[in-house]
Amino acid sequence: MAAMNRRDLLKIMGAGALTAALPARAQGAGPLRLGVQTSVWGSVGLIAEAEKLFDKVGANVTVNKFDSGAAARDAMIGGHIDVGSIGATPFIIGVAKSNLVAIGTVAYAGGTLSLVAGKKSGVTTVAGLKGKKVASQVGSQTDYVFQNKIAPAAGLKKGDVQVINVKFHDHVAALASGSVEAFAGVEPYPSVAEVEGIATILTDYTRYDIVPVILSTNHDVLAKREADLVRFMQGWMLAAKLYREEPQKAANIIGNFYRSRGYSMKDDIFKLALSRMDVTPTYRPELKAYLTDLSQTLVKTKRLNGVPNIDRALDQRIQKKIA
Repeated sequence: MAAMNRRDLLKIMGAGALTAALPARAQGAGPLRLGVQTSVWGSVGLIAEAEKLFDKVGANVTVNKFDSGAAARDAMIGGHIDVGSIGATPFIIGVAKSNLVAIGTVAYAGGTLSLVAGKKSGVTTVAGLKGKKVASQVGSQTDYVFQNKIAPAAGLKKGDVQVINVKFHDHVAALASGSVEAFAGVEPYPSVAEVEGIATILTDYTRYDIVPVILSTNHDVLAKREADLVRFMQGWMLAAKLYREEPQKAANIIGNFYRSRGYSMKDDIFKLALSRMDVTPTYRPELKAYLTDLSQTLVKTKRLNGVPNIDRALDQRIQKKIA
């Protein structure tokens, strides 16, 4: 099973690295290039692509797949894509060190992130991870919340857990092979491990963090292609509406995406995974304070030199034009 999972999951995710290698081009030419993660966090973009919802509103958009928000952020900074869906930590670092800006939110996704322990590990609580190897994609929002919120809440100090840097799509294979005893993962991988019978979910992230997923661009694209971004957002909103109002259809679309890459899983699993994410394209009132607190923590841990301007980072102009 370990070999099967590794092979299948690599088929799902293999396009990410190739997409990141696409050449940059001048701003303002051709279609808007959207980067989405091929986890549940990318579902709205994948639905929009499958249902041709960008075309429906006259938006010229190409969809590129990445294995993490950090990879999508780096592609935006490098000029390889124009818009990306990324977690809060990669977003704030991109705001502070480059010129990233939000135009909306993808979702609030605490329910889609879980700490998962292998059944053979004997671990039944978060505190039980002490001395264990835990796979986590370092640099991701998932990893940040695990190491800085969930682990300390369970009495675990830095060094109590051996964090192994493993990409999300390799988590199930790593667990099945015995390379790690647990993983901090994003859907659908926790559900896959659970259904395969090799793991138990210790906790999801809802009680620890709202886990906002940010729809981001950069200030150059925002300044030069505002009309294109408005049409893009109209298509995005249609996909978000389908996600919320037609869960079975959304599950079928996401299931077909994974099956097209050689991975076999019933739509019911994807329906369960999708139900754990609150798809809300607008900024929640608490988002500013959340990003400010996150920025201050990143400054304390010396990942940032200073807190960026959060009001400027949460740009309102595209949302106001589609309201």
